[in-house]
Amino acid sequence: MSPARTDDRPMRAWLQRAGLAARIAADHGELWLPGALAWVAFLGWLPFVLAVARAPDEGDLTVFGAGLVTSGDWPANAIRLGFALFVLALVANTLVAFGEAGLLRLLDGRLREASGSALLVAARRLWLVQLVAALPAGVALLALVAAAAGAAVGELQSPDIGGSVWMRVAARVVPFALVLLLTLMGGQAFAAAAGRRLAGDRALHFRDGVAGALRDLAHRPVQGIGLAALGLAVQVIYLTLCLLLLRVLWAPIGAALAEGRAMTSAPLLLLVGFVAIWLCLVLAGGALRAFVAAWWSLELAAGPMGESSAREEAAAT
Repeated sequence: MSPARTDDRPMRAWLQRAGLAARIAADHGELWLPGALAWVAFLGWLPFVLAVARAPDEGDLTVFGAGLVTSGDWPANAIRLGFALFVLALVANTLVAFGEAGLLRLLDGRLREASGSALLVAARRLWLVQLVAALPAGVALLALVAAAAGAAVGELQSPDIGGSVWMRVAARVVPFALVLLLTLMGGQAFAAAAGRRLAGDRALHFRDGVAGALRDLAHRPVQGIGLAALGLAVQVIYLTLCLLLLRVLWAPIGAALAEGRAMTSAPLLLLVGFVAIWLCLVLAGGALRAFVAAWWSLELAAGPMGESSAREEAAAT
């Protein structure tokens, strides 16, 4: 066998697993509902909000930032805003955990045998895993926010030297943003490996599952982070397409609302259609989430990660 063909074998196997994951997601509609719950709590709400609400422009951001910084309540107002966002993130994390728990147990083929209490245990374990996985990204996000706040205070109080204020702020926090992106990808890879150890019927002890996932990520960091980045990229592309479609559909409804014709029959029918299409897009997002979850399961079971997981399950039993 030639070296070229030998080098192509991992890529072919990788593509075959991706195709198999797509077939699993397409053929098993029962995966879509828990996937839709995880999708809408993770990213699926964004197209609806961004299509319906007017996105703030640079002037709005400048007024908001200046009002926040120059307020006599600074920095307590920023701390309250951060706490509110933290609570929202916890709520979203809980919904994602329940969706992922149902999705993983369906992929594992054991949901019919599992009791409701077992599903709650799996959801609680995944919720804790996601919190652990989010800790590095949370620290990186705090560093990014602190750097951005310091840069914004300096830029808003400095003389105008040309260019966008927010572009100058963004340029000063690029290293922090890159660290945040890397920790997000690593956290997703860790959560995928740990979740599959902790959500099944033969679930490991929480400490053993977390330790095994850390070993997997340390042994094959490029594969784990690369698959996390690819899975996120696929979801972001779908998110962008959803946003473009919903903005087109919302345009006549927004025009009718601006003209005061909201209660006439045509805008109401358009609004019903808009909501129905958004719900269909959420369900399709659930299918996409199921594809990503199935791909993760196949990848983790195919390599050393799957072998180490099997050894840990055998040791636990």
